Amino acid sequence: MSTPDGYVTFAHPSRYLELIGPLYQAADDPACVALRIDERHTNSRGFLHAGVLVAVADVVMGHTAHRAAPPDTGLVTASLTTEFPGSAQLGEWVHGTATARRVGRRLAFTGAEFTVDDRLVLTASGVFAVTGRTNPPRS
Repeated sequence: MSTPDGYVTFAHPSRYLELIGPLYQAADDPACVALRIDERHTNSRGFLHAGVLVAVADVVMGHTAHRAAPPDTGLVTASLTTEFPGSAQLGEWVHGTATARRVGRRLAFTGAEFTVDDRLVLTASGVFAVTGRTNPPRS
């Protein structure tokens, strides 16, 4: 499987992402990610399982909020809202982009959209609580 043009391996690997990945990020914008749908990602009907995209949206929105926050800010997911206006199928590349809408002293608000070609497959919004713990270093 080839990496999409302009993308590199996701900079924040984890054991969980190893299970559902590989996940890629745009070389010039870590708020943009991509995932090729393989058999592990599909439900019993052969479509992308919604939980896969929810997990990826949570990760990319959290890291995007972290980059927008003051240094040494810790964040944890407080709320996720998702909508699925479309679906993805085996072999397709899903591309997602996250934005940090507002980062305050107590909460950070984010959004994301995921597409296949020009087809919207997921919209998400996330709220992250600011904690006293420091997240891993930024890259």
